[in-house]
Amino acid sequence: MKCAAAIIAFAAAVDAFQAPAVLPSFSTSPFSRVASEQLIMQESSDKSVVIGAAAVGGIAGVYMFHELSAGVLLAGALAYSATLSNEFGSSVKTMGGAANKAYNKVVEVNEQYDLLPKTKTALDTVTTAAGNLNENYGITKQIDEKLKLTATAKELTAKVDEVKGSVSTKLTDLKSKADAPAAKSD
Repeated sequence: MKCAAAIIAFAAAVDAFQAPAVLPSFSTSPFSRVASEQLIMQESSDKSVVIGAAAVGGIAGVYMFHELSAGVLLAGALAYSATLSNEFGSSVKTMGGAANKAYNKVVEVNEQYDLLPKTKTALDTVTTAAGNLNENYGITKQIDEKLKLTATAKELTAKVDEVKGSVSTKLTDLKSKADAPAAKSD
């Protein structure tokens, strides 16, 4: 479940990088168009740094605290910190820029070598082969026989049931003893 939350946070961060930043040009002057293109590039760069910082915060929050809410809070805190102009803000911007560069490199390598489908195919093949080996040779059954895990689990369950019964009996006895003096005084 924790891994799924981390994957969802990573997918959200990846999806956020996909949105292009486009500003409308209001002037027909070529100078203002150049300035607006520079503004778009700077804004897109600033936006990607903030998103990168948020992605790092989200992944770190989920990894460190094992909760999605902590990841969301840390992502928001680092995204806000990336907009600050103090020393902490500049270090968070550096971290966000590094995350942005890493994401861009991963996308570039994936586009160049088409890694995701190849990785999925390889993992599917390995999983199928492992399942077939287990079915044909009973590897998990042999491991269970040597380590006697099933027998140990049954013994442990029996002991837990015995302790639960003992505690339940003692609680019933204590309750009846506690109720007995109250009944005598009435």
